[in-house]
Amino acid sequence: MRFIKGLSYETINLLKRIYAQSKYHQVRRRAHCIMLSHSGYKTTELMKIFKVTLVTIYNWFDAWEEFQLVGLYDRKGRGRKPKFNSEQIEQIVVWAKEFPKEIKLVKEKFKQEWDVEVSKETIKRILKNANMSADRKTSSWGARTHGISRKKGRIKKIKTARISR
Repeated sequence: MRFIKGLSYETINLLKRIYAQSKYHQVRRRAHCIMLSHSGYKTTELMKIFKVTLVTIYNWFDAWEEFQLVGLYDRKGRGRKPKFNSEQIEQIVVWAKEFPKEIKLVKEKFKQEWDVEVSKETIKRILKNANMSADRKTSSWGARTHGISRKKGRIKKIKTARISR
């Protein structure tokens, strides 16, 4: 059995505040777990309360003992790493502007340049994240305007129609 011991009054108050106010669910759970362990709950009871394995509880304790409050938060670098670097993304955007109706051509150029297979959907996602979208009528890629230019044109027509009356 393992318990968290020796928490100061200030640390307990800080854990309570984190438990009540943190915007991250995992951080709230870990703070709660540390407080319960300090108050005498056994690891088996904590496993049932938080519905996690014993290894997870021990990982939380280890992170607390090594990093204190910072150990409650997830470390940087988790999750999937980007598939393309910024140079490749910029090149895709340039090619998409160069060949606005030819996503297949952009895909082929990418394969020739970097010897990496990429799907049309991935290219479209990259262009979307680069704040570009396909115009449905012309199937060309350009900066997103969210229809602003069309709306401005309509407003102008309405204003000129009212003035001419």
